[in-house]
Parts: sequence; C-alpha cells; structure tokens
Amino acid sequence: MTISAIITVFFLAVLLGRNNLSNLFGSAIGTRMISFQTGALIASVFVIAGAVLSGAAVTQNVTDLGAIRTIQDAFAVCFSAALLLWLLGKVGCPASVVQTTTGAYVAFNLFYRIPQPIPLLMQNISGWIYTPLMGCFLSFFGFKLFRYLLHRFPIRLLLRDKLIRIGLLSVGAFSAYAFGANNIGSVIGPMIPLNILPPDELFYGAGLFISLGFFFADRRVIETVSTGVFKLSPTEALIAVLMSAVTLICFSSVTLERFLVMCHLPTFPLVPVPLSGVLIGGVFGIALSKGPSGLKWKKAGMVILSWFMAPMGSGIVCYGLLYLMKGI
Repeated sequence: MTISAIITVFFLAVLLGRNNLSNLFGSAIGTRMISFQTGALIASVFVIAGAVLSGAAVTQNVTDLGAIRTIQDAFAVCFSAALLLWLLGKVGCPASVVQTTTGAYVAFNLFYRIPQPIPLLMQNISGWIYTPLMGCFLSFFGFKLFRYLLHRFPIRLLLRDKLIRIGLLSVGAFSAYAFGANNIGSVIGPMIPLNILPPDELFYGAGLFISLGFFFADRRVIETVSTGVFKLSPTEALIAVLMSAVTLICFSSVTLERFLVMCHLPTFPLVPVPLSGVLIGGVFGIALSKGPSGLKWKKAGMVILSWFMAPMGSGIVCYGLLYLMKGI
C-alpha cells in the first residue's frame, strides 16, 4: 500500500504537468511562436525550482484540510484527485488538481466524521472565485495599457515578433515557477503528515514528475486554452499568461506577504489556486477589452462546469474508495 500510494502521488504529479503545459505555454504553442519541446523543457526547469524553493507555505495549507492518519487515507485522496484529473483531461478540459484534491479532502472528513476546517475551506474555495476575477481585471487593463504604449511608441514588425517570442518564453518560465510554488502542495500534501519520505525528497520527486508530464501534454487541452475559448494573438497570449503568473505569485509568495505586512497593507492568503481558472479569467479579460463577440461561450461554459464537477467527482470517488477499503 505504501508503494501504491507513492506511485499514485507521482502519477498525480505527471497528470498535473500533462494538463497544465497548456496554461503555461499553450497560447505560445498554439500561435506557433515557440515549439512544443521548447515550452516543455523551459517549464520543466522552472516548475522544479518553484516547487523546491517556494512550495512549503502553500503545502502546509493543504495538509491542514484534513488529518490524514494512514497510508490508505493518503492513497484514497491522491487516487481520487488523479482519476478526476485524468477523466477531465480526456475530454479536453483544463481541470485543476487544487479542486480535485480539495473535494477528496472534504469527502475524507465526511467519511471519518471529522469536523470540516470551515474557515480554511472557505478561504480556499473563495480563491477559486476571486483569482479568475483578478486575472480578468489585470489582463483587461494590462492589454489596454499595452495597446496604448504600442500606439505611442510603435515598433517595427520584425522586431516586435522577436520581442514577443522572447516575452512568451520569459513569462512562461515565470509562470512555471509560480505554478510549481503554488500547486505542489496539492500533490504531496496528503503524504507530508505520514513521514514516509523526507519532505525535500517529496518536493524534488513531485517536481520532477510534473516536469515529465509536460512532455506528454494533451494537445486538446492546449487547443482549448489557445483557441477553444477565445482565439488569442501572440501579444494577447503574452498578456494573459503574464497576468496569470502575477496572480499566482500573489497567493504563493511568503516574501510578498512579509513586504505587505511591513507596509501595513492587506495580504494575500497563501492558498493553492487553480491555474486553469486564473488563465481562463485572463482570456476573458482580453476578450472583454476587444469586445466579447469572439468568445466561444459553449466551450467556456464547459470549462467552467468542469470546475464544479472536479471537486464533486473526486469527493464521490474518495468516499466510495474509503468505504471499500474499510470493508476489505
């Protein structure tokens, strides 16, 4: 069971990478500004760095969602999260491990009749709502500012394309770092309390398997992000990914939290947030700044519906799995 749980955790990490290359470089790949292999390689390096250097704070938030006591409990939570992530990826939905893991934790608490950590749970779920809104807001005004500056200081077309390509690579790397820092806790959080492996090994191992998943990224998920909801130009993709990364860093950085406290300003909670939701919010912001006529509402509705299906589905699977294992 211990070996099965460790394999499940690392399989969950592979699925996380497979489903999220689209959110880091999908727009750049979809607009043919960079190749698939280049995007996967850069994302691999920076996601490991983000997980190892900045992942501890958000990971603690995840472990506090439920008192995992046995290896069977950790296996049930991770397997349920992985299964829903895989199923939603099969239909081209950019699902989030944050949502599937949270749903599994809620079911775990219900099964063992453990009181739900309501304040922490509400803090996490509220992040699923206001981070897409933040991504939308930043992308809307970021794109407006970019167009204004481009009008005031025009750049030759060839130079502009080169700068956009460099920008997409740089922003994708920054976003991969933020993604590793914020989402790693949802993968290894259930295993941390059991002390089966040292935490450093879990951070490195999960980061490595996330990077492996990038090289098996689902092309349908990449198409959903790059063209499925709203067809983005390379410039628009640059703005959307940049603002998504900024949003993610706000909810991951201990350094930023300390700086805001020092300045007597409100802080962002250090909670795991779904990168897919933040990026879709950014795409909406770009669409609204240009006029929403190009939005594909049916596809957008399917993506939004998956945000509700992911925690509910993983919760049902986790409860059923715990019941089955108890019977065995």
